[in-house]
Amino acid sequence: MERPLTPIEKPYNKILEKGIFTVTLVAIVGSLLSRWFKIDYGWFSIVSIIIYIGLAYLIGLKQNLKTTLWSVIKLGLYDSIVGLFLSLWLEANFSGFEKELYQYGIIGWIFIIILQIAFSIILGLIGYGIAMKKKSNKSTTIDLN
Repeated sequence: MERPLTPIEKPYNKILEKGIFTVTLVAIVGSLLSRWFKIDYGWFSIVSIIIYIGLAYLIGLKQNLKTTLWSVIKLGLYDSIVGLFLSLWLEANFSGFEKELYQYGIIGWIFIIILQIAFSIILGLIGYGIAMKKKSNKSTTIDLN
């Protein structure tokens, strides 16, 4: 009897799934906290920056630049669509240019998506650079044992 074929799991997909979960959690918790405590939702972008750089770092340790950037772009696309929808649905406390962009409808959303993807690429390059620095430091150390 033949065993069924199992799909090949890509190790970086697990890291990406955890990143998507974390971004979703930040969008939900951040939206609720910003509404309840009347703080600007933009402050939660600091946590998102850490998530993007951390994701790129973890994937960059095991994968090449192309795979790392595609993973971060996928996260940015998810965050700019689903994260934005969640924050609007949960009535996050927005101020600044984000509030104005939403008034433009689909054009504003497209602008936000493009801006988020560009920002995720920059953060992905930072995380990948940190991973490469760690890899090069690891390979240049001499083990005396």
